[in-house]
Amino acid sequence: MSTALLASLLAAGCALAPAQPDTPNAISTTAPSAWNTPLPHAGRTVDLALWWQSLGDPVLVQLIEASEHVSPTLASATSRLRQARAALENASAANRPGLAANASAQRGVNQSSPTVGTGLQASLDASWEIDLFGANRQAANAAEARLAGSGAQWHEARVSVAAETATAYLNWRNCRSLLDVAENDARSRSETARLSALSAQAGFTAPAVNALAQASAAEGRSRATQQRQQCDSTLKALVALTALDEHELARRLALPAPALPELAMPAVSSVPAEVLSQRPDLYAAQYEVAAASADLGSSQAQRYPRLTLAGSIGALNYSTLGTSTDLSTWSIGPLALSLPLFDGGRRAANVQSAQARYDEAAALY
Repeated sequence: MSTALLASLLAAGCALAPAQPDTPNAISTTAPSAWNTPLPHAGRTVDLALWWQSLGDPVLVQLIEASEHVSPTLASATSRLRQARAALENASAANRPGLAANASAQRGVNQSSPTVGTGLQASLDASWEIDLFGANRQAANAAEARLAGSGAQWHEARVSVAAETATAYLNWRNCRSLLDVAENDARSRSETARLSALSAQAGFTAPAVNALAQASAAEGRSRATQQRQQCDSTLKALVALTALDEHELARRLALPAPALPELAMPAVSSVPAEVLSQRPDLYAAQYEVAAASADLGSSQAQRYPRLTLAGSIGALNYSTLGTSTDLSTWSIGPLALSLPLFDGGRRAANVQSAQARYDEAAALY
């Protein structure tokens, strides 16, 4: 009778398992053969950091690594990734049996012996929830999808920090080049003003022409000063990004820098939609839709019966009046079925909330 009942429950579980909502069509992360331009990271998000090394500038790579170590954005993304890993482990544990050790001691009188005795007992108790309707499995699927999304957001944070640092570094190099031009121009104007002054003193140049030359020299010096201040501001931005000492950073930046390679810029008439899948934010949004779908399935399954199985094995020692009795105990069961009848609408509200979260995730995606 019990075997037939269990078989019928399992069959009912397969029949009543909640249907999963349709998720948006997944975008392939592999670019088609018609897309000839190679992606900068070979289509793999984890290789984005290596792309900066292709520029052949070790100082740039060092600054990016320093920025990653102190970036609060990356630290926050790392924390979220660790939380997602722990959440996946927690959700997966619900699908596995649990085992607990128990021990107890008591002293007193019982019906079988009117004298005072001491009882010692130890046992191992196992329990397992049979996931009839997939509630635990769907919760684990949701946690796994969110882990994938958190990984994409972590890569996005790394790329963002690296790009911001590289932009500041290249701005500094460009600023220094412009400063060299401004200083050379200022020296040239100053020399012209000096010669114009000598010519004016000798009477070969009109005072008005000399005044124009002096004004031009002053303008050149002013432009060089402004450019130098801009370079100082860019340097301080790099200090804020890398948390390096300003003097140490200036020492590194003073090292000879290799010429940047010429990057091929092919003409692109159209971009296939598959390339959008390389964006970490869209990748994370796609997995958030999958996680919300699994959450919806789990909340629906919570409305159906739950089946649990327990078992125990242990030993008992009872001693009184110098005599001792040892007993071994074991049990399988109970096989318990819990059927939710009335909860004030809590489970139905959970399903509605999960459906709304899924709709939101799908709309954002």
